[in-house]
Amino acid sequence: MLNSIQGFHIETTNICTLKCPRCSRTKFIEQFPGQWKNQQLNLDDLIKFIDIPLTNKKFELCGDYGDPIYYDRLFELVKWIKENGASIFLHTNGSYKTKAWWEELTYYMDHKDCVVFGIDGVPENFTNYRINADWNSIKVGIEVTTKTVNTVWQYIPFRYNIDYIDKAEQLSKELGFTEFKILQSSRWDGVDDTLRPDKKFIQSDNNQINFQKKNNGNTISPKCKITNNEHFITSAGFYAPCCYIPNHNFYYKTEFYKNKNFFDISKTTLTQVLENTETFFNSIEDTKPIHCIYHCPKL
Repeated sequence: MLNSIQGFHIETTNICTLKCPRCSRTKFIEQFPGQWKNQQLNLDDLIKFIDIPLTNKKFELCGDYGDPIYYDRLFELVKWIKENGASIFLHTNGSYKTKAWWEELTYYMDHKDCVVFGIDGVPENFTNYRINADWNSIKVGIEVTTKTVNTVWQYIPFRYNIDYIDKAEQLSKELGFTEFKILQSSRWDGVDDTLRPDKKFIQSDNNQINFQKKNNGNTISPKCKITNNEHFITSAGFYAPCCYIPNHNFYYKTEFYKNKNFFDISKTTLTQVLENTETFFNSIEDTKPIHCIYHCPKL
């Protein structure tokens, strides 16, 4: 696995200015308000941890809880990634940054890189979900990034925005986006969720069904093994095979939390971690951890 790694998924920070209702960050703060702590990834630890050549590797800058544009060392991280020959896919809502900030970010990036803007609707209604987002500053970011990197408009269908998909796609073309992408979600509070769209606009319910059945004869298709580009680093500085494991709905029951000192990137290296997690990857189809049943069912 070590020699065939395709990429990494880095949660640079858990900080975000938005309060999206179905976001893991919002849910955690609502459930455990006294337990929340803002975090920024230690970049020096990350650089020491990833001890393999990075040429042609892919870095997904996203995460379970935060928006990477609020990472205080983002420019340094981007510069390091690019100097080592890797590409960047940065996922953001894009709010509250200046033209100068976007210009400095894209100065280090090129045509191999991509910025994905999460805009679920049109300017008049997307804040129904992206609460606290700001279209004017997002547009500033779009105007800069479309000149330098691939730029994607990512659109999650909700009940309030399904009639605006064509209008949003047309606007994306006018603004110079490389791609308009529909991202179907499975994060719903039951069938009566006021945000939930028609069935044709939602991700398959198979993951919830499999999760409810737990280990009852279901099979999984683990993305971590298939793509080998899911290696995840949390903003707190811990390794996991994918971003699903550190989600608070699953994390505290996994070996990656119970043995978290071993997966602390300040105390080890990627090579050491993967040499000692072969059993996990080799047996995953048999053990079928709960988070795999939920997120990676074989359809």
